[in-house]
Amino acid sequence: MSGFTQQSVGLFPLAYRIGTSAAGAQSLALNLLVFTPDETVNGTAAITQATNPPLDVHADVWGEYTYLTVMSPGVSKILITAQGNHGGPGSNSIVNFKLQLVVGTDWKEGVANYSYLNGQQQWVEVNNAPAHLIEAVPSRVSPLPLEPGPVIPPESSYPPIMPLYAAPIQSAMASGDLAQMKNLSRLAQQQLDQQPQLQSALETAKDEISRQERR
Repeated sequence: MSGFTQQSVGLFPLAYRIGTSAAGAQSLALNLLVFTPDETVNGTAAITQATNPPLDVHADVWGEYTYLTVMSPGVSKILITAQGNHGGPGSNSIVNFKLQLVVGTDWKEGVANYSYLNGQQQWVEVNNAPAHLIEAVPSRVSPLPLEPGPVIPPESSYPPIMPLYAAPIQSAMASGDLAQMKNLSRLAQQQLDQQPQLQSALETAKDEISRQERR
């Protein structure tokens, strides 16, 4: 991203709808939590289509993202690579979903190639499907401010970065979703581990604010 010189620290949600808007077309709902310190993603995928019988494939998703940086005047991109199954990476379930999603550095628009296991246990491939970031983020990937506090602000073209909040963990506990509980617990611990660094950065920022206000 132009002008981006420092890796932001935190966690933020992304919700994509992948597919065309044509009536009866196949649609992939991809809900992710992006964790910037280790450039990983976790979340869910749901593939649906009004066919007979209806297509309805679900997966717990995990993966990573990479910046595809090119020299000017080229356009840099972000590549999200993920896979999924029932239960997440810690389960013994077979992988039933694979994804490569390329989006702009603002995360808003892109193109996806994905594949999934259908009801006959055959892999089905979908290529060059348009991807659009939506504003309304489902409750499984909470858009609420996430405790334990603010994080180092990102560049303006990034979505707001938020640390983990107790409500998503409590929601996962209530649903009995073991994979989601494990993922959120891991992310919460990583956020807590960042607290000393965050406190130091906050004090530095306050000193700089005071210095500039005295001018």
